Amino acid sequence: MSITAQLLYVSASGAKCMERKLEVISNNLANIDTTGFKREGVNFSTVYVPLTQPPPKNRKENPPVGYIATYNLSLSYAGTEEDFFYLEQGPLRETERKLDFAIEGKGFFVVEDEEGRRFLTRDGAFHLDKEGYLRTSSGYYVIGKSGSRISLQDATNIYVTEEGTIFSNGMESDSFLIVTQPRATKLGNNLWEYDSNTAQEDADSKIYQGFLEDSNVNPVYEMVKMIEAHRVFDANLNAIKAGDEVLATLNDFGGV
Repeated sequence: MSITAQLLYVSASGAKCMERKLEVISNNLANIDTTGFKREGVNFSTVYVPLTQPPPKNRKENPPVGYIATYNLSLSYAGTEEDFFYLEQGPLRETERKLDFAIEGKGFFVVEDEEGRRFLTRDGAFHLDKEGYLRTSSGYYVIGKSGSRISLQDATNIYVTEEGTIFSNGMESDSFLIVTQPRATKLGNNLWEYDSNTAQEDADSKIYQGFLEDSNVNPVYEMVKMIEAHRVFDANLNAIKAGDEVLATLNDFGGV
């Protein structure tokens, strides 16, 4: 493959990475109003490919079209991607609703589905179902330090301390199970993977009743990054177009 053709692949790999980056930024902007949302980022590795175009074995042979001696040179491609998340605290917004809770700190609420599979979330917009179980806005059960689903019979007289202890009608009923993990993997639907082997109770985070944590997405920052990504994407497309024109010229020249 000629070096001109290889450069087309370099530009194409760059354009593909910028397309992925634009997807991530668009998702961040779409979740500005999502409670407890943590903005996402993406990194790309560089893959170095040596250029090995040895000269023709027979010196009388004409070199291939577009041939350039490439000893000890390499091309750098945009390689594999790695998603990561910014876990910094989002701003707390007062709602004055008794079943809204915000975490200040690095902890997560522990929730589980109907099958008992557990997850983590920062979304503290809870409600009581008909059986008196505390649930998330998506219907997941909220887990207490007791290890079971939190059950409250009366939602009118609930008080929660900053340590997460829940009082109902003046009686202590349970406490929120707040945990941290060395590594948190996002699953979607405002949920994070729960690892029972590495999760540890978090005594440093505080719980605020009547508040919700807003998304930590900065719309101005994301818009700036979107403009930058668009410019790089367009630059790669222009490079592809220019390289394609060069190849077409070389092919025409070789056919004369």
